[in-house]
Amino acid sequence: MAFTKRRIVTGHDETGAPVIISDGPAEPSFLGRTTASLWYVGQPPVTVNDGGDEPADRKDFVPPPGGISWRIFTLKPSGGKAIGPTDDPRFDQKRVGFHATPTIDFIEVISGRIRLELNDHTVELDAGSCVIQRGTWHRWIVLGDEPCTFSATMLGVGDGDDLGFAGASTGALGPRRVVTDGDGVCADGPPATASQSDGGVVTAELWHTFAPVASELQGGDAPVSDMQLNPPGGGVTWKQVTIPASMADQAALMHRTPTIDFVRIAQGTVDLELPGQPPTHLVAGDCVIQRGTEHAWRNTGDGPFTLSAVMIGVGDG
Repeated sequence: MAFTKRRIVTGHDETGAPVIISDGPAEPSFLGRTTASLWYVGQPPVTVNDGGDEPADRKDFVPPPGGISWRIFTLKPSGGKAIGPTDDPRFDQKRVGFHATPTIDFIEVISGRIRLELNDHTVELDAGSCVIQRGTWHRWIVLGDEPCTFSATMLGVGDGDDLGFAGASTGALGPRRVVTDGDGVCADGPPATASQSDGGVVTAELWHTFAPVASELQGGDAPVSDMQLNPPGGGVTWKQVTIPASMADQAALMHRTPTIDFVRIAQGTVDLELPGQPPTHLVAGDCVIQRGTEHAWRNTGDGPFTLSAVMIGVGDG
């Protein structure tokens, strides 16, 4: 099947005003027509304008050091069997499908069920489950008779200061989050750094790298006292925000961050508002590349609206 995932890209016109640069289907990846390539940055980003479509001649699914890729995959049922290439040295030829890459991967299951197998651990994941995959040997096996679709942001390990593992613990709010560590899993449950406002807005902080990525094992949970909108230390933050319908007006605040944001609408309907522009109506499944523009999110439905956002710090933007 061909992908028809909608991708919206924001930017600025010649006067500096925020605008929608493009709005249409995402391009299929070289990996096949069941993989959508949403955005690619081939080197450590320094401005919000860095990145674009993945080059047509690029045939490596792993981003280069300091690079970033965002794709959505759909894997077909395989009868409980793993599949994998036979000519890629990053894959274990004795254990089909097992591979390890010099990346931190943010995985979110969109639909279907899938099993994540590690050297010493196995985890079954349903829609809504999130994984922080930190350079470990692993493979994916689709469960059941339906395809599994998931979002994958891969952060290539670059040069810089390795801040080490800040730790990860579980709490009571937010989605299920699985964090890999070595040969197994070090956390499995809602993130501890999730909070709910008096108006019912839930913000789940899924991961912080605290600086540009220098190691697969870098990052963890931020202390509650350090939680902020911008990624700490100019690094990368992954968060999920749920806004109830009752907070549609109060939460629709114009704001701008010096970041490139990969945003996926997980549930509900919402308007993306840019100053001086008509609103762009979004539904569950739509994806936005938000590039340092002033903007607001307005819940337009009768129920909650949830977005999943990977925010990539680029300094002054």
